[in-house]
Amino acid sequence: MTNGGKILIIAIATLILALTAPINAQQLPPGPSSTPQYFTCTEIIPTISGSNLTHVIVWLRLSNVTTSNGLLSLLNQMYYNPFSPYFHEFITPQQFASWYSPPSYVFTYIEDLATQYGLIVNYTFPMLIEATGNASSVDNFLTALQTAPANISQWILAGECVPIGYFYVNSKAPVFKPQYEMLYLNTTNVNAVLSTNVTVINGVPLQVRYRMAEVWLPKGLEFIYDELPLFNGYTGYTGKGVTIAIVDAFGDFAGAYEATFNSRYVPTKYVSVACNDLETFSEHFGLPYSPTQCKVIYPTGIPVLTPQDISTAAGWAGETALDIEYAHTMAPGANILLVISPDSGDDLYVDIEYVVNNSLANFISLSWGAYEDMFYYPPPAYNLLYAYDEIFMQAAAEGIGVFAASGDSGAFDTYWLAYNMPMEASVLNPASDPWVTGVGGTTLKGIISSMITSRIEYAWDWNAYYMWGSGGGYSFAFPETPGQALVHIIYEHIYVYEPDLGINFYTVGHRGVPDIAADANPFTGVLIVLNGVIPPYLIGGTSLATPLSTGMTATIQSYLGKSYVIGDLAPNLYLLYYYEYPQFYAWGSAYPTQQFYTGIPGAMFPTLGGQNGLYWVIQGMWNPVDGLGQINTYGLAQALSGFPQSIIISQIQIG
Repeated sequence: MTNGGKILIIAIATLILALTAPINAQQLPPGPSSTPQYFTCTEIIPTISGSNLTHVIVWLRLSNVTTSNGLLSLLNQMYYNPFSPYFHEFITPQQFASWYSPPSYVFTYIEDLATQYGLIVNYTFPMLIEATGNASSVDNFLTALQTAPANISQWILAGECVPIGYFYVNSKAPVFKPQYEMLYLNTTNVNAVLSTNVTVINGVPLQVRYRMAEVWLPKGLEFIYDELPLFNGYTGYTGKGVTIAIVDAFGDFAGAYEATFNSRYVPTKYVSVACNDLETFSEHFGLPYSPTQCKVIYPTGIPVLTPQDISTAAGWAGETALDIEYAHTMAPGANILLVISPDSGDDLYVDIEYVVNNSLANFISLSWGAYEDMFYYPPPAYNLLYAYDEIFMQAAAEGIGVFAASGDSGAFDTYWLAYNMPMEASVLNPASDPWVTGVGGTTLKGIISSMITSRIEYAWDWNAYYMWGSGGGYSFAFPETPGQALVHIIYEHIYVYEPDLGINFYTVGHRGVPDIAADANPFTGVLIVLNGVIPPYLIGGTSLATPLSTGMTATIQSYLGKSYVIGDLAPNLYLLYYYEYPQFYAWGSAYPTQQFYTGIPGAMFPTLGGQNGLYWVIQGMWNPVDGLGQINTYGLAQALSGFPQSIIISQIQIG
C-alpha cells in the first residue's frame, strides 16, 4: 500500500470515529486548575546542563476579571455593545495594570525569591514575571516557589523553565511551530517561471500559471483582495501611520538559506537580514518601501544558533520572511516591527506582552501555534492557555488587534502520528483564543482578463496525501465568543471523539475557529525572498493567510484614521454580520475587471465551498473551516466607516 493510501485510511478512520463514538466519555476541565502547574528545566530536558542559560516565567492570575464590572464586562462593552459609552473606547497600559494586576505583595515575594536564587528579573508585567539564570538556579527557584504561602500561590497559574539553545522540548512544555507549507517548483531558474504565462493587466503582472499551480504575485493579491481603490496608485490609503508587529522565533538571519538544506551548517554569528530581504522583495516586485518602515527588536534576547536548534531556526527564517513580506504587500505604507524571540517556546508570549504593554503596534500577526489537545495530555499544561489569554485580553482592552494562524493540518492535530498514535481533532492556539482573530486558509483562483475577472475562493481542502488543509474546529478551553453567540454559530458535530485524550468532546457552546480566512493553498501560493534570493518554492499555509489579513486590516485602519479604531477585528465582523447581513457579503464570482479599481461592495468575500477533513464550509454562514469568509478590503473599509452609527440608526428606525 502506498503512503498516500495509508494516510487516506487514517483520515477516513478518524472521521468515522468522530461520527460514531459513544457520548459518555469524561470531559476536560472547564477552566484553569486552582493548583499552579510547574515545569522545571530537568523535567523538560533531563540531560540539560545546570549551567545552561535559561529563562523562567511565572504566570499570574489577573484580578477583577469576572466580577460584574470587571475586565470581561468592560471588553464586552468595548466590542459587542454598540450602544455602550465604552464601545471602542480603549484604555492605556497604565490603566490596565492599575485595575487588573494582582496585589503588589505578590510581585514583591516572587521577585525577592528570584533574586535570592541568583536570578535576574527581566520583566514584570501585569500577568507575568520573567527572569534569567542558569538551569540549576531556575530549578531551585521553581522548587522553592511551589512551597509559597497560600496568599501567593493562589495568584499563580504556572511556572516554567524556558531553555535557550534547544529545539526539542517534551510534552511538559509547549513548542510553537510555523504554519507554512512549501511546494518545490522543480527548477533552479525562478526568473524563467516569472516570465512565462504571466497575467498582465494595465502593464502590471498579477499572477503566473506554472504547471498545476497558480502563483500569486504581490500586486495580484492587492488586486484580487480589492485594495486598489484605497491605494489609488500607492498615493492613497496604504497603511501609512499604522504599525504591524510580527512576532517570530529566531528571525531571518544570514546563513538561514544554506542551513535550510545543510543542517550541519551553523553560522558563526547571528546577523539579522530581515529588513534587507524586505527591501529586496519590494524592489523585485515593484512595491514602495523605505528603510525606515522596518525595525527588528529582541525583547527576550538575541537568538543563539547551535547545532541543536539550527534546523528549527532555519525553518523560522522562512516564516519570518513570509510574514514581513506579505504584511508589507497588503499594507505597503505601514511600519513593520519585527519582534524576535530567542526560542520557539513561551518567550514568544513574553515578546507579545512587551509589544502590548509598551503600545508598540496597532496590530500583531502570529503565524504559529500549538495544538490545544497537547496542553491536556499528561502531564497537563492547560493553565498556560489561560495565561496566554490574559495577554490577549490586555491587547483587546488597549485596542490592539491580534491575528493568528488556525493551522495547516485541517481539523486535526497530526503530530500524534510521529508517536505512532492516532491523530485527533484539535484547534490551534493562539488562534483559538477568544480575543484573537483566527485566520484559516483558502484556495484562491483567478481568471483575469482586461474585461472580466472571475474570482473563485473556496476552502484550502483537507488533502490526505499532503496532510494539509485549513485548520478549524472548536476550542477545548474557551467558550464561544459573544459575537459567535450573537450569530448562533453552527456546531457541525455535537460530539467529536478524541482518541488520544480518551474523551468524547462536547463541542456545543465552545469557541469556534477560525474567524476569517485568506489564501493558503501552496498550489495558489506565493514566492518569498530569503537571504537575498527567491527560493524555488511556492509558499502557502495559514502563515500566508495571517499576514495577508493583518495587512489588509492595517490598510483599512489607515483609511478610517482616528475616527474608528478597529482593535480586535473579529468582533467587528460578527456585529456587521448580525446587524447588516444583506450588505455583508460580496456574492458575485465574476466582475468587470474595472470594478477592482473602483471598488466592490460587501464587507467579506464568501468561501464558496470545501472541507477540512471533519467539517464543511456553509456559504453565507460562519463555519469551522473558513469562519465568516475573506476580507474585501474596499468593502470592509466602507462598512466600518459608517459603524456603529449605521447600527444605531437602523435600531431607532426599527423602534
